[in-house]
Amino acid sequence: GHYGRGFSFVVASRERVMDPEEATPERVKEYFDEPEVVRARIKALAELVRNADHAIVSTGAGISTSAGISDFRGPNGVWTLRARGETGSRSISDAKVHYPTIGHMAIVALVKAGYIKHVISQNTDGLHVRSGIPGDAISELHGNTNKEQCESCGHKVWREWRTRTAQKVHDHRTGRRCPQCGGHLHDSIINFSENLPEDELERAYE
Repeated sequence: GHYGRGFSFVVASRERVMDPEEATPERVKEYFDEPEVVRARIKALAELVRNADHAIVSTGAGISTSAGISDFRGPNGVWTLRARGETGSRSISDAKVHYPTIGHMAIVALVKAGYIKHVISQNTDGLHVRSGIPGDAISELHGNTNKEQCESCGHKVWREWRTRTAQKVHDHRTGRRCPQCGGHLHDSIINFSENLPEDELERAYE
């Protein structure tokens, strides 16, 4: 399907997993630049952001690895481990509290200073919101593990815990009721073959 203005809003129909040959140490090796190279690139990036008319930031799993949340294709990523026949999971447990990283806090500082106009994230871990980014300054295209939404009136409820309770992939009811209208609350996580949220896409486009 398509969402207005040429947006495609249907997530891939099946999970893209890695083949075993893609999960070799050589293929998933991480490379690190020398400190002077990093400093030079940071300086160049800062200059680009400073002079940009309208800068946005797009984030994925990598920004949260230092918070203790696995990525997908890194040396110990979820898909890397599965391709090797090992157990790989990216589920966020209520038993462990994850906090925004330096990267998250740097982004929110740039947003509040007016240098970054919007953040578009594929992450569901909620760390951008925890960092203090205003709701109208972020589009979470794959949902937020801490957010529930009423199927009847659309009211959103934020929790300190992981809201998803359903066992079936496309079942999103959490078992709780909307405090506004009494309707069923759903988690906001977008699973494979499900449409991306139109309001988040619209805000990202604008």
